[in-house]
Amino acid sequence: MDSKLTTELDHLLSDIRTDSSKLPVLFWLRAYTILASERQTPRLRWAKLSGFVSRTAREFGINGLDHAPGRALLTDYRLMQATPTDDSGEAIYDPDELRALDLGRAYDVELCAEYQVYLDDVTAWVNGAWNKLRSGEGINSSLASVLARWAPEGRTGLLPALLEAQELSGGWLPREVLAQIGQGLNVPLSEVYGVATYYKMLYTKPVGKKIVRVCDDVRCYLSGSRDILHKIKNVLWIREGETTGDGEYTLETVPCMGHCDVGCAIQINEITHEKVNTANVIDLINAPESEPVGIAQGPRLLKNIDAPALHMLDGYLAQGGFLALRKALYTMSPNEITSQVKASGLVGRGGAAFPTGVKWELTAKNIAEAKARQTYNLNSTLPRERSAGYVVCNADESETGTFKDRILLERHPFQVIEGMLLAARAIDATYGYIYIRGEYPLAYKRFRAAVEQARANNYLGANILGTQFAFDIEIRRGAGAYECGEETALFESIEGKRGEPRTKPPFPVQVGLFNRPTVINNVETLANIPFIISEGADEYRRLGTEKSPGTRLVCLSGQIKQGGVFELPMGVTVREVIYDYGMGLKEGRQLQAVLVGGAAGTFLTPDEIDVPLAFETLTAIGATFGSGAVIVMDDTANMWQVLKRIASFFRHESCGKCFPCQIGTLRQLEFIESILGGNTGQLPRREIKASERQLLFDTGIVMRDASLCGLGQFAATAIMSAFEKKLVS
Repeated sequence: MDSKLTTELDHLLSDIRTDSSKLPVLFWLRAYTILASERQTPRLRWAKLSGFVSRTAREFGINGLDHAPGRALLTDYRLMQATPTDDSGEAIYDPDELRALDLGRAYDVELCAEYQVYLDDVTAWVNGAWNKLRSGEGINSSLASVLARWAPEGRTGLLPALLEAQELSGGWLPREVLAQIGQGLNVPLSEVYGVATYYKMLYTKPVGKKIVRVCDDVRCYLSGSRDILHKIKNVLWIREGETTGDGEYTLETVPCMGHCDVGCAIQINEITHEKVNTANVIDLINAPESEPVGIAQGPRLLKNIDAPALHMLDGYLAQGGFLALRKALYTMSPNEITSQVKASGLVGRGGAAFPTGVKWELTAKNIAEAKARQTYNLNSTLPRERSAGYVVCNADESETGTFKDRILLERHPFQVIEGMLLAARAIDATYGYIYIRGEYPLAYKRFRAAVEQARANNYLGANILGTQFAFDIEIRRGAGAYECGEETALFESIEGKRGEPRTKPPFPVQVGLFNRPTVINNVETLANIPFIISEGADEYRRLGTEKSPGTRLVCLSGQIKQGGVFELPMGVTVREVIYDYGMGLKEGRQLQAVLVGGAAGTFLTPDEIDVPLAFETLTAIGATFGSGAVIVMDDTANMWQVLKRIASFFRHESCGKCFPCQIGTLRQLEFIESILGGNTGQLPRREIKASERQLLFDTGIVMRDASLCGLGQFAATAIMSAFEKKLVS
């Protein structure tokens, strides 16, 4: 071939190896050579070429409706020229002129005149390059760096490698990229594909450059998310799950994104917008991210939440940060730390309410036994392998109406880091993980920066603060799977598997992450630890009730005047939360229902809102505090649509591992949809038969008693309570 032609083809191949998102450019050239060879002419109508691409691209996971790669073939490489179909003008090969052309108006494309004699050679070169790239050869340098970083971890590096590779590959994961990752991490392609298709924020088919995610969960629905979605659909001219013809936008509806106090919320790639309405939504799609505006206040965890630069190390130190760690390292034994936590009465704040000190005590005992048996490798090059057990912070906050952990991670990350350090000291662990929800990009960025600052200033790493204590934290991001909030499913995700729950026992304190004893605590739980160690268990118990001591972060949202995260003493009533902190309902409105604990929680009627928010009092009336969510609904709320969203949420998020949950969540949603039909009004389409209602309750009971994890066990709780309390009938 001509040397200039060879140079241009090598230029194209080099670009693809550097950036795999440019593979579609080669596909367009391949399509051209196929058609030109079939028709035995180097000159093709642009419309014919683009039509052929649109028909054949999907087979290879390429967006055939996106003409940008075809234009790039014309403008970025000196290979092609365009000519008016009627020969009314000369051939155009200048890139600037080609960019300005309206190719849809009768233009032909062909190899540049001096290269047309080499059509057969170009065809052979294209086929060879295409086959090599599709088989995994020619790995791009950026992906190579990703694999070099995660290859030592093996399978446990799979999810972060997929997330990083997707970012490098134009927002999705072509088959050849999955194959390269599998080869690099020594994981079979079938299992790589199984993991990639499990997480909803990973894409194995082309998507737009901007993914527009609209929250349509209970809270945002109450604020008009349907109208916002309708507005976007009309402007972009696509439906949910579709991509615009120019490949610019993909539209999705998603469950709760954790911005309930300032809903509605939308997310464009990693930019989140709050307080969205039909008037501003189109402008916000292309707007930069703004600082979160939610209200947060309280006496302990949130005492200094609005202090300047609290998310920076200097700001945290100025508010007394790491004093608890210094006290623990210099004046307390590990057993004394655990004893203080036990005496405080702190229980898990993620929903299960298991006594934190007991969990730590059991884990420490099992770690000590593991050390005595020397069941771990002190000489491993991987830091995690040198730890006999682990501290894991569960920051995969995904429960409907819950956003307290996001506030802590974004505004007060060092408090959580200090809590993890104290837990590690208590149980004698040297390594830990935090698993941050994929829908929380700002929380991830802030926490990552905090870890880097802590490490640089000897608050993480070896010989912390001049002692023999060593501990480090690895950050993992989720990818849109609610089920990974379940502790053992989270372990599976970190280990590079689908985030499906394990059968218990054994429990994490015995066999946890990487089959080692593990303490796994919620963000809020760990954020309480510095106060307990610094001020003592008695001071911690000064607020709250005898059986439910301390404070709780309440996520207040819904049809009220003011939402936010409020740190309240355990025992305040729901009425106080709504009217003293939420400022009551909007003028002229009446209270209809309150959902406590999120989608897995329980509805309360107006007659029940004087119940104290404490574990013992809520249990007495068949309710649960759950994640701390309190969603208020006034008399305008369509309760049938609320229940439909709860049922849809659980159906959408069920991992499908156990049949009671897999089938039960489907039947629950089908029941509600069959009653509603296409009706969006307040009343159901038809009356509910007694046998249907009984079947719904029987399904809920089976899910509760036979499901493998909390998702299925609580999937029917809110819906059954709505029927029992005649909020729907």
